[in-house]
Amino acid sequence: MDGKSDWMAYGLAVEGDDGPFLGSHLSEVPTCDAGATVEAARAALGDGGTLVVVAGDGLVVGEIGAEALDGHAGDAVLLDVMDPVPTTVRPSVTVAALAEGGGGSRLVTTSDGRLLGAATVEAEEHDHDHEGMEAFEKELTDVMAAVEERFGDREPTEAELRSFLRDRLLAEGRSAEDADRFLDELEAGD
Repeated sequence: MDGKSDWMAYGLAVEGDDGPFLGSHLSEVPTCDAGATVEAARAALGDGGTLVVVAGDGLVVGEIGAEALDGHAGDAVLLDVMDPVPTTVRPSVTVAALAEGGGGSRLVTTSDGRLLGAATVEAEEHDHDHEGMEAFEKELTDVMAAVEERFGDREPTEAELRSFLRDRLLAEGRSAEDADRFLDELEAGD
């Protein structure tokens, strides 16, 4: 597992059912060396956006937006005006995880902080989750009402409750095997 994680942390290709991974969704981002001037950064950015400040072999040390360059002299060094240590993610992060986390654009680096690019992912819509939860809550309320109606104020035994729920599942059209498997999984989750 450590070998695979390390492999993925360097953005190397992987296959599997867990993906897609951010490492396969990279785009280039403008960069400048940490010793470059504000004027060089303006030239690299062009019309706007964000510039990643790197040192050595692409080690991410900061970032700066076009608007943050305003007000600084052209000969100022980026290292003195950048936002240090930007938030980054590894290429082994799944696209789904970033989407669930609100989406957006993130810098993607190796585990030792070297820039691979940026990944942009749309935020995942959670309306279906909310609707699913509402349906589950309604079903649970219906089942609880049916249990109360069947047993009244008396607390049913586990066997009575299981038998009641099994009969209910069979009445809904589940097979006996499906109903038993569902109830076994339900008990195992306790």
